[in-house]
Amino acid sequence: MSMKGLFKSFFSSEEEKTIRELNHPRDLNQNDIIKFRFSAQSELSNKRFQISNVNTYDFEDRKLTEFTLSGDNKEPIYLIIDETGDEPFLSISRKIQRNIVEQLFDLEEFSQIFDSEAHTSLKRLNNLQSLEGWTTESYIQEIYAEGGYFHKGDYRNKLVPQNEDAGEYFDYYLAIDDTRQFVIEAEVYDGGETDVLITIRRPLTDIEEMWPSEAS
Repeated sequence: MSMKGLFKSFFSSEEEKTIRELNHPRDLNQNDIIKFRFSAQSELSNKRFQISNVNTYDFEDRKLTEFTLSGDNKEPIYLIIDETGDEPFLSISRKIQRNIVEQLFDLEEFSQIFDSEAHTSLKRLNNLQSLEGWTTESYIQEIYAEGGYFHKGDYRNKLVPQNEDAGEYFDYYLAIDDTRQFVIEAEVYDGGETDVLITIRRPLTDIEEMWPSEAS
């Protein structure tokens, strides 16, 4: 082999080694792109999204990575790859404002998930067209006031900061339906600021394709 051919072969090999493979959604990074299969949620069905941000939820017994998905929707969609149980799944969420909560649920009944540990039931009042495929008829409270921290940034390969001021502390509440596919989540932060999320749990195979960022 000529010297020119040797150098060409060497640099080609080095370039091939640096190409990042993306074989599992747990390995997604900022700027990667995913595409969902057909689904009942029009916001997801056959749509592509870019990972615009990666953040971390830290609970006493688990750490969850949250991917912010940016696409054609006006509001972001949030994705967590939950591998804490026997069967991993996608947890896909949208944050909803108080006026939407009022349309979905009786507010007095909804407030009970913050005041009781007695597996409070929650009935949907309306199946809003804007949330078609995202909610179901009834939920049962399953998690009450579990403490956690929200950290901005990706902590998959490093320890989360241990000082109290490093993350935002919140109390976590969850209500889920009988099929364990539809979830209502609430995060109550210091000062009373509350995020309410409607969440669907889907198999990993709902992500049809993934592309690593060109910068990878």
